[in-house]
Amino acid sequence: MASSKTEDVFRLVKSMNKAEKRAFKLFARRTQSGTDMLYLKLFDLFDKLDTPDDALVKKKLGFKSNTPYTNVKRHLYIQVLNRLRLLEKEKRANMKIRELIDFCYVLYGKGLYQQALKMLASAKQIAYKNNADFSTLTIVEIEKMIHSRHITRSKSKPIDDMIAEASNAADTISNRINLSNLRLKMHKIYVEKGHVKNEAERQAIEHIFKKELLPEINLDKLGLIEKVYYYQSHVWYYYILNDFEKCYQYSLKWIEVFKAFPNLRNRDIHLYLRGYHYLITSCFNLKRKDAHQAYLMELETFRKKNYSKFEKNTKIISFLYTHSGRMNNHFLNKTFEAGVAGIPRTLKRLKRYEMNLDPHKVMVIYYKIAWMYLGANRPKDALNYLLYITQMSKSSLREDIQSYTRLMHLMAVYDLDNVNMLLKLIRSYDKFFAAAKEKNLFQVEVLAAFRKVANAPVLEVKGIWQTTYEKLRELESNPYEQRAFLYLDVLYWVRGKM
Repeated sequence: MASSKTEDVFRLVKSMNKAEKRAFKLFARRTQSGTDMLYLKLFDLFDKLDTPDDALVKKKLGFKSNTPYTNVKRHLYIQVLNRLRLLEKEKRANMKIRELIDFCYVLYGKGLYQQALKMLASAKQIAYKNNADFSTLTIVEIEKMIHSRHITRSKSKPIDDMIAEASNAADTISNRINLSNLRLKMHKIYVEKGHVKNEAERQAIEHIFKKELLPEINLDKLGLIEKVYYYQSHVWYYYILNDFEKCYQYSLKWIEVFKAFPNLRNRDIHLYLRGYHYLITSCFNLKRKDAHQAYLMELETFRKKNYSKFEKNTKIISFLYTHSGRMNNHFLNKTFEAGVAGIPRTLKRLKRYEMNLDPHKVMVIYYKIAWMYLGANRPKDALNYLLYITQMSKSSLREDIQSYTRLMHLMAVYDLDNVNMLLKLIRSYDKFFAAAKEKNLFQVEVLAAFRKVANAPVLEVKGIWQTTYEKLRELESNPYEQRAFLYLDVLYWVRGKM
């Protein structure tokens, strides 16, 4: 059903680029009926507005009630989608395949069986070229239906070929569904529980992955996309276990499939970019500076070379991954001043895509920006971004990030030498951590250190930080505490206080 919600229609119009808007207007002006001209006027009004304003729009269009306005919005929504679908058809193999299948049904309904089969043959050729196995199975099943109901003069070999094609496609799809279920299950576990925190959790996840979910498959017999799913599932599994070395190895295998078969990138460029994101993130987690820089440059080069061909969603994803990688590169090399210089560019892109980004993604960027400013000894500049995160609804943000943000807030206020504010925040954050469902020793130790220094004589402060540093170094070797040091490099900061 076409949407009539103002926000939906408005955001769809705003998502269009100049070429799409121009093509839509040419398409719309072919008709001259009153309703069509109203939806074009509504399109122009939405295009000019910065925010949706129903009262203003209704007044401009001369509507006194909601019913005609709702109808025009719905009409505009479906007409924009129709035009965009036509524009996208030649770019997307799956849309072209569906169109040819639709043509087949039309021809079949007219009794033109041979022409219908020719249309399916064209669709199948595109499906094979683009590894569209679900579409392949659909096409073969339609072919089998036509051959079984009508005399098509097909010899026994083509019939046998169709049966083999259907069986092969079914096997491929079965593997793909099992593997996609596996990767989705791993993602669900991470969202709900995060990284493992003790040996019991580790054993439970290992049992789920290896005994309950991982299908018995021969990797050599998997298709390309199934191999990627297989590697992606393992990336998530080892990511949850904090085994970043294995995470790196499987994300590298993930990317190598795409490199060996470049056409696969055209089919799912987002999966390709996501693979690079996890490869680069694994290098960051392992603190491999050279590898991080090398893979980031590969991603940057690919993005620059192909950016003009990216659709908006791809541009957004590439923005998130490259800018995150750039900031992490500065964190690895402690080049905070250079990192600060790149912040305006990141914020400009963030502003461009703000309608398309959920609060969690914005939060992650703001968290990195705050740490960049703090590392560059500009704590005052970090405060706005930290306050933005701490004031977010708790339900919209992972609890672990909320916790590290509050610790970073204490660090920034301490650097500003604002003792009164520090004492106030400690009391407030004591309550936050007391109510937190999940705490680690890292968080407990850092918060305890701030309690001590906030009330200690000046001459004792350096000793407190020295003791805290030694305790944190011991924690760093604990496999279930290592993740905390990646979220917040407090050791670097504490060294500066000693």
